[in-house]
Amino acid sequence: MIDESLFIKLQNFGLNQYEAKAYVALLSTGTSNAYNVSKASGIPRARIYDTLEALTTRGVVMFEESTDGSKNYTALPASVFLEQAREKWTNTYNHVEKELKAIESQDKKDNTYVSTVRGEKNILAFCRNLIRDAKQRVIISIWDTMYSELADDLKACAERGCSVSGITFEVENPINTLDKHRKNKSHNSIDKKKWFILSVDSKELLYGHSSELDSNAFYTDDPTHIYLLEDYIFHDVLVNRILEKENKEQVTELVLEILSKMKITF
Repeated sequence: MIDESLFIKLQNFGLNQYEAKAYVALLSTGTSNAYNVSKASGIPRARIYDTLEALTTRGVVMFEESTDGSKNYTALPASVFLEQAREKWTNTYNHVEKELKAIESQDKKDNTYVSTVRGEKNILAFCRNLIRDAKQRVIISIWDTMYSELADDLKACAERGCSVSGITFEVENPINTLDKHRKNKSHNSIDKKKWFILSVDSKELLYGHSSELDSNAFYTDDPTHIYLLEDYIFHDVLVNRILEKENKEQVTELVLEILSKMKITF
């Protein structure tokens, strides 16, 4: 029994529904005439001939015509079909990438904006691209679940010579250039939504809800946003290091007292 989702996925390779079913049927049955392909695939006989003709024209299906005029069809081997699909996709991707980046680099406006990035997959993909494009440094504030998704990218960034600094929350073994935030009742409260901040080369910034919350993050290249949130991370690191070295209880009480008077939750 063939999973119906296969036909849907094959349509991403440029085949329509009937073409996908005819190709799979031929792979399964071997060389066959149109009648048998129709029977094996469930494609109406009124549509099987134009479907096979389209596949033949594209080179996905081969045919032999006998002396009596009848035709037998054979599917292109799966490995060959997939290699052709890979090459076509790669060529298309490379062309589109080149064109889009050229367009993006033209006529930059002086105005700065904050754009919204929605959803877990989009946020993670955006983070990975920013980290991979980093030239000099990455500054980050991040919680455990999201850190686990980006750990390999951060390690690779550090290995190619970028500075990676900042602070992690509830991460057992972050890379050694990142600080571990001390455990804190306020940060661990059940209604406290986790966040992240990612600054790259002090030129691009992504921040917002931690990706697993499947909510919103915000992207900007505004220098003021970048300065303020990098400064926030630096102060968080500084306070954390002081508390690690000094009388923790006494300093913690002092910090919380000051922040409480300022009506800041810490």
